[in-house]
Amino acid sequence: MSNGIAARTNQAYSRPARLLRIASWIIAIAFAIFLNMLGSLVIRDLMYAPHGGPPPDPSQFSDAATAQLHAQMHEVQLQRDALDDRIENTRIAHERADKLYMEARDSFRNWIATRQATGDSRNDPELLARTKRLDDLQASAADWQRKQNALSDEARPIDAHLAQLRIEIANASQATNKRYEAATRHYELVVFGWRLALTLPLLVVAVWLFIRFRKSRYWPFVYGFGLFASTAFFVELVPYLPSFGGYIRVLVGVALTVFAGIYTLRAFQKYVERKRAELEQSQTERAQGVDYEKALSTYPKKVCPSCDKPWHLGGEQASYCIHCGLNLFRVCACGGRNFAFFPFCNQCGEPVRETAQPGTAGSDEHPATRS
Repeated sequence: MSNGIAARTNQAYSRPARLLRIASWIIAIAFAIFLNMLGSLVIRDLMYAPHGGPPPDPSQFSDAATAQLHAQMHEVQLQRDALDDRIENTRIAHERADKLYMEARDSFRNWIATRQATGDSRNDPELLARTKRLDDLQASAADWQRKQNALSDEARPIDAHLAQLRIEIANASQATNKRYEAATRHYELVVFGWRLALTLPLLVVAVWLFIRFRKSRYWPFVYGFGLFASTAFFVELVPYLPSFGGYIRVLVGVALTVFAGIYTLRAFQKYVERKRAELEQSQTERAQGVDYEKALSTYPKKVCPSCDKPWHLGGEQASYCIHCGLNLFRVCACGGRNFAFFPFCNQCGEPVRETAQPGTAGSDEHPATRS
């Protein structure tokens, strides 16, 4: 009996223990953060590990033939640009000559309409001069048109050559891109292999440490290392997971979802089975299985610490849980009514001395005084 009281007394003064636990978790999280920072630097630098340099660059896969095609393309394009300038100048000259001809023709028609005919136009010097002027202007416009057509004909083989070069450059670029993509996939697989070779052993070591030393004196470092290894494997490694069209990430997501679903369903099933087994136990056995901290946390919520259901539905003065029958309140020999998990009476300050209540099984041992 005295051992049970001492155990409850140690639990009653749990504020320093809670502060120590909070500090321990802060140490674990800080340890994990600094390890994650170190791991991020290592993961980042692993991208230079396969070849001792940065990832592949497209310019590394351009061969001499492609460079020669680009040079030819540049030269032919310069010829085409020069020809375009000549065509443009010819077009402007043709438009100017055509405009002069149209203006002279309109002027000649107006002059014909206002003058008096001489009877023999061949002997009219001014008429002959104007006619010759119109013929010269028309011939000049036609000459510029012929030059423009000739330049257009000259541009056709250049355009055909440019089109052929564009096709050849496109084919060469496609081949270059295929080589670059193949090299990139190989590089990513190598980098992923390096990262997996680093993070997977860390995860295995973290699991082993958690199983072996999770309750040791230095558990914050075990938990911190576990958080670091989990983050390195499930967060740092996943973004670098090869895609292969998105199948890998989808399959990994499906696998993780199935794993999490199975774990959750099994945990819930175990919880239900545990609660069912607890209801088959005696009140003393169930009371002994209730954690003191849980009992204290459920008391102000008026929830039974055994079945997690509200007991106050039976009234504020209820002594038993109306759902599972657990004895929740006891009356001390001094007459003070106490929560069944309090180690000391709130009226006399002494260890709760049991006194039988109406309907109370006298053989049930008080949780606060169990040995």
